[in-house]
Amino acid sequence: MDYVPPRRLGLLLGTLWLALLLAACAVGLLQLGESLISPLVLLWISLPLLSLPLALLVAYRMYGLATAAYRLDRDGFYLRWGLAREQLPLEAILSLEPLETQGLPTAPAPGLWWPGCMVGRREQRGSETLEFFATRAAGSLLLSARGGKRLVITPPDREGFLQGFRDATRLGSLEAIPQRSERPDFLVGRLWSDPAARWLILLGSLGPLLLLGYLGLRGPGLPPLVPFGFDLQGRPDHLAPPGRLLLLPLIAAICWLADLVAGVWFYRRPEDRLLAYVLWGCALLTGGLFWGAALNLLA
Repeated sequence: MDYVPPRRLGLLLGTLWLALLLAACAVGLLQLGESLISPLVLLWISLPLLSLPLALLVAYRMYGLATAAYRLDRDGFYLRWGLAREQLPLEAILSLEPLETQGLPTAPAPGLWWPGCMVGRREQRGSETLEFFATRAAGSLLLSARGGKRLVITPPDREGFLQGFRDATRLGSLEAIPQRSERPDFLVGRLWSDPAARWLILLGSLGPLLLLGYLGLRGPGLPPLVPFGFDLQGRPDHLAPPGRLLLLPLIAAICWLADLVAGVWFYRRPEDRLLAYVLWGCALLTGGLFWGAALNLLA
């Protein structure tokens, strides 16, 4: 039987956070297009550079919440939350108890979670770790299994879930399933240990950063209006304030970030890793194109 945790509040608050972050990114881009190069420009640059990665993280949390589900059958317990998976045979489950009766924290450690989307970990008593895949504190269950695994879950009907667990246990298992735990690791391990991936990502990030530094050094000596754009013959055209040139490294950084995220997605599967390398290589090419545009406009 499938159990979907209550997620309306989490999706509503996540949508609000996502809208605010995207609005901050848009404000920064609009201000960069009109401002002169000055210390205030650092604020407008920081808005999209900080808000866009956070927006991607919030979007991933919302994806996890939208796909969240628990399942019980006579063979085992299954959890799905975004890219995280948990599979436990029923005989490996030692207990299912209401969380509030255990004297344990009812929320993960501080991090990227909010009411309605309580995902994360909290260390307890030395090496013991609570993993939260819940949407609220009220009605949560603590699942303890062999190997020291402790999961906090939020079935929509706690009593109905407990009764379903008891019924499945009485029926007995038809097939032995392995205990399995999958968590997305992305850049933390495999990516950083791959020299080709590491250098492609690092070199791709240098293009926008160096271009930003170059424009910052050239900024004080620029006239009130500079070319920004090209005509049909490829000649610089359309005069604008010098601050608009800062859009070039910013857009280059956004392109690099998009290539990074898409490449990481493909890198998860060994058969698709060539596509990941191609995408990270495209970030180098894109940075070079923006450098060429900036140099032609200022020539």
